[in-house]
Amino acid sequence: MLLGMKHNVYVISAGRYDKLPFDKKQKENYIFCVKDGQGKLYEQNGCKNVYETGNLMKSRNFALDHAFKNKKICVQLSDDIKKVVVNKNFGEPVKVELDFAIEDIVEKFNRVTGVKLLGIPPTDNYFFANKIVSTNTFCIGDMLFIKPNKLRFDEQLTLKEDYDYTLQHIERGDVIRYQKYLFTFEHYSNKGGAVDVRDDEEEQKNIQILKSKWGDKIKLNPKRKNEILI
Repeated sequence: MLLGMKHNVYVISAGRYDKLPFDKKQKENYIFCVKDGQGKLYEQNGCKNVYETGNLMKSRNFALDHAFKNKKICVQLSDDIKKVVVNKNFGEPVKVELDFAIEDIVEKFNRVTGVKLLGIPPTDNYFFANKIVSTNTFCIGDMLFIKPNKLRFDEQLTLKEDYDYTLQHIERGDVIRYQKYLFTFEHYSNKGGAVDVRDDEEEQKNIQILKSKWGDKIKLNPKRKNEILI
C-alpha cells in the first residue's frame, strides 16, 4: 500500500489511438490526454478516461492542473513506451511491469521533501545511469513525476519542452532523477505524437526560443544535430 500522496498517470497522446503499447486503457488512474477531435477514436479503441486537451503543451498543463486539483502526484507518460527493466547497476536486470515501477518510484518520491520534479534516465543504457539518484539534472519528458506546484509548461514551445520545464525546477533546486529503472520508448519512427511536427525548421525554432529564454544554460550538442544540452 502506498503511503503519502496518491497518483494519476496521464498518457499524453496524439494519433496513436490504434497502437497504444500497454494494457492500461481501463484503469481508473490512467487518464488519456489526446489531441482535439480524436477522443472518440481513443474510446473506440478501449480507452476509458479520455480528455481532448489540445496540443502537447496544453495536454501537459491540463494534466498538471487536473492532478493538483485532486491533490495527487502527476505522472506524465509518453504513449510509446515499450518496456521497463531494472538498471543492472542496482539489481538483476529483469523486466518489470510498468505499474510496479511507477508505484515504487511514487513511494520513493513521497519520502523526499523539498523536491517537486522527479525524472527517469534519458536513455535505457545503464552505462549512463550509474548513480541511483542525480540532482538538478535533465528530466526527459517521456516520464515525469510532479508534485503540486505553480510551474507550468511553456505553451509557445512545440518541442523540447522538457528542457525548459527542467530548467524552471533547477532554478528552484527541487529536481532529482531516480535511476533504479530503465525505460525504453519508441522515438522518431513511431508515427503520431511529436514525430508529426518534428523537422529541422521546427527543431531550430524551438532551440532559438530556449536560447532566448535561458541564454548560456542552453548548449548545442556538438555530436547530434538539433540536440541540446543543459
